Amino acid sequence: MAKVRRIATTSFQFGDLRRPDCYQAERDMVLHFIERAGAAGVDILLFQEELGFFAVAASAWEERKYFAPGELRSDLPPLLKSPAELAVGKDESYVSAVQAAARRHHVNVVLPILEQADGRLYNALLPITWDGECKPPYRKRHPVQGELNSGICAGENAAVCELAGIKVGFSICFDMNFDDVFRAAKDAGAELMLWASMWMGGGWLRARALQYGFPMVSATPDGCSFVDMDGSVLVESYSLYPQTCGQNNLMYEDLNFDRAVFHSLADGRLNDIVKKYGRAVHIRNRPQECICILESLESGPSLRQLKEEFGLTEYYQFIRQSERLLAQH
Repeated sequence: MAKVRRIATTSFQFGDLRRPDCYQAERDMVLHFIERAGAAGVDILLFQEELGFFAVAASAWEERKYFAPGELRSDLPPLLKSPAELAVGKDESYVSAVQAAARRHHVNVVLPILEQADGRLYNALLPITWDGECKPPYRKRHPVQGELNSGICAGENAAVCELAGIKVGFSICFDMNFDDVFRAAKDAGAELMLWASMWMGGGWLRARALQYGFPMVSATPDGCSFVDMDGSVLVESYSLYPQTCGQNNLMYEDLNFDRAVFHSLADGRLNDIVKKYGRAVHIRNRPQECICILESLESGPSLRQLKEEFGLTEYYQFIRQSERLLAQH
């Protein structure tokens, strides 16, 4: 049986860092997108990395047609506040406002914050349920040098939490380069990986989705992507979408989570599944990668039932079993 959830992601820049009200404009825009997501029936809404809000919008520059948010420039205005001054705790008014908006619009929100906790500063994603509950934050495990120099610490917390009945894993920006983040999430049962960043990810998104067998959804100031569990791109905004079009965007897709990646051979049992269940299941075959996605549709048995009935092992688990076997020899 299908397990469909509507996942949404955003990409925006809020204004000119030379203006003292720019930080409040960011927070107002977050609340605006939660309202829009609620009207669209979104289950889970992801925002870009908190540091991704600090890029100056193209409208702040006369030469905007040449502007790229990721470009290193010597004439960019400095932050009006330090990361420590921008940090918030779970009990502060901004977080409370997002909790109230999540409840009002019935949306699970993955909120980027600079988190102040126990005397330490973290670059974090704070999951807030549609009931307004704050889940344990995901704290970026691999801060870059500039973050470390500004007092941001590396996180060591759990990799997944449940939102809308889905086990969700998280990663932030530079984390993309490190296997431990994605392996920990997958081993903890992640069905979906959310990546908030300042850069778009490109081939890395596709590689991680293919390697670990979960959909990857990104949010960055330059654009957003939905990548399926076999590494194929479902939809993406083109580079600098909000800037070149002069507007903000909300992208969402309906994803079925009663699916998994298997070896395309699977000892011939995939043919047996199709023979018995026909149109109640769907198989997307990827022979070049020697994998396939087995999907249970609305009228069909659950994926768990299919795995038990036909003795199937998911591809990632097959790889892990091979690693353990190799270690014994």
